[in-house]
Amino acid sequence: MDYSNSLGTAKLPLRAIAARLEFRSTTLQDAPTGPEHVATVVQAQTAREQRDVQRTMEHWRRNTWGPDCIPLLDTFDFSPMRGDWGYRFLICGDGTPENAVFVTYGPKLAQLLGLPERAVVARPFVEQIPESYRSTFVEGYRKAVMEMVPVTLKGTFSVSSTFELFRAVFLPIMLQPTWSKQLVFGSFNCRVVVGR
Repeated sequence: MDYSNSLGTAKLPLRAIAARLEFRSTTLQDAPTGPEHVATVVQAQTAREQRDVQRTMEHWRRNTWGPDCIPLLDTFDFSPMRGDWGYRFLICGDGTPENAVFVTYGPKLAQLLGLPERAVVARPFVEQIPESYRSTFVEGYRKAVMEMVPVTLKGTFSVSSTFELFRAVFLPIMLQPTWSKQLVFGSFNCRVVVGR
């Protein structure tokens, strides 16, 4: 299936959506790594992770026109995120994760999930992310598209003797009210906590 232009009855290339977002890569700044900085870095990372999910939700709300409304792509302003997509992503699909693709995502999310620098629109997003995160992405994506409401998820993954705490938000954006495909804007981040 060609995911690059299958947006329901009307055709719109995903490249056109991505170009509208003006996606630019950013360079990650080096954080101090000495033992005296570890506690400070962990606390700062936790605060940044939480703020990223909150900032993503606040940005989405600023683009709605009232309570319980879903923003339209035509009026959604992505410009404040220019060069700062961080852990954010944009997915396009029909509500079925196997038919949905990443339109774009930030460099921090790419690094966290081992994704290529640029979104691969020829493969469903569920095939691109590590299996341990798939159920979270599938649940958030499905609920956001089917129920047309913001979906916030947080919890823990366990792998061997480590735990990963995660936060995520999935927010619907309409391409056009009559189209079967919609967008999901979101943020996902996690950090490892070693068990004792």
